[in-house]
Amino acid sequence: MSKDVTAARPRPEPRDAGAGAMNDPHGSRAVARCLALVLAAACAVAGCRRDDPPRPTAEGAPPAAASSAASVASASSAAPSSSAAAAQASAPAPRPLTEKEKQALAAYRAALARGRLATRERRYPAAIQAFTDALAVAPADARALAERGFAHLSDGDSDAAEGDFTAALAGAGDPELRSQIWFNLGLLRDKAEDPEAARVAYANAHALKPSSATRGKLAGRSTCAVEIRKSGIGDAVIVPSWIELLALVGPDREEPGPPPEVTSEAAARARVCGPDGMSVSARPCTGDPPWIFPRSYASYTYFHNHVAFPRKPAGFAVADGGHSGGWPARCQGIRSVSGSIEGSLLVVDADFSGAGAVFDGEPNDEQRCRDGVSHRERTFYDARTGRAIVALRWPEGSAVDVKVEGGHVVVSGAECNERFRLDAHAR
Repeated sequence: MSKDVTAARPRPEPRDAGAGAMNDPHGSRAVARCLALVLAAACAVAGCRRDDPPRPTAEGAPPAAASSAASVASASSAAPSSSAAAAQASAPAPRPLTEKEKQALAAYRAALARGRLATRERRYPAAIQAFTDALAVAPADARALAERGFAHLSDGDSDAAEGDFTAALAGAGDPELRSQIWFNLGLLRDKAEDPEAARVAYANAHALKPSSATRGKLAGRSTCAVEIRKSGIGDAVIVPSWIELLALVGPDREEPGPPPEVTSEAAARARVCGPDGMSVSARPCTGDPPWIFPRSYASYTYFHNHVAFPRKPAGFAVADGGHSGGWPARCQGIRSVSGSIEGSLLVVDADFSGAGAVFDGEPNDEQRCRDGVSHRERTFYDARTGRAIVALRWPEGSAVDVKVEGGHVVVSGAECNERFRLDAHAR
């Protein structure tokens, strides 16, 4: 049996059309809104070189390919194929850039150049400011975000680096740039002393662009791009009654435990399963269990999802389904949570959509939201004890297959060939 519920979405705060952008000191919101078109038009008119993109790599990271004069000459002298010539003939001529667009493009490139020079000279605060200036012109630009993230990482601000790298990944289409960002995320994970997350980051970098740097980081380790954790996972909580379930998943209260007026199982069930205070539009106890309960905290800004599996003859095993909204992610990231029972296993699946899920700003500033990286999670628990066995996490859209076969979890696809026994006592 399974139950799939999309977690309650926190009510977004008002934001204008420029939300997600850095502050523009010149007040040119119109330029900020159309910069993506400006850059695209500029590339069409003037031609964008391979050596234009920034290189957000640390020492030893995979270098970006730089175009040499010889390779540029060779490429420019090659005769186009008939199909390419036909496509060029039928394509509409790009419109010339306006003077305002030319100024915006020049400001963007100048800011990137300042930032790169400051990074090379290890003047990281100056580099951060320069890349921020570039983002004022090109909000959410993946390359400027990636370079600023590396400057933050080098300057010792891991939280800021994390936000920039995550937002850059969400908007980076170039595989080479994505590889560089994943590599730097690996460095960040190593700094946080999280070897499994670092391994996965290096594996993603290697899958996109193999290099001596990624091979060195992955020496003797799996290249599977799925994060596999067998320790440090929260167990499911065993509660014996509806009253205890209400205390765990009901609306947040200053005092621990269920409300004092709830003294019977019937009253507790009515409170848990009713819409009052649950921050959901539909009653959560409809249909077959397991049931999903999004418990609200701090008004409407934070929801913690719980997956409740009924036990016989009474009680529940309640697993953590993750959170949606809340500080510091008070944007509209949404987590869809489902639960299922597979033999002697309790399984919690979560799909996290990173659309608008990264907060960028100070508590008293206007809300700014950027896209983050969407991912999938799958966690297995022992149905008898509630003990967590293994948790898996991988980027949305990757060719990963996770299934249970004969008491084993089998992970295949995306460089993965992992098989391990689901033994609750073997962690």
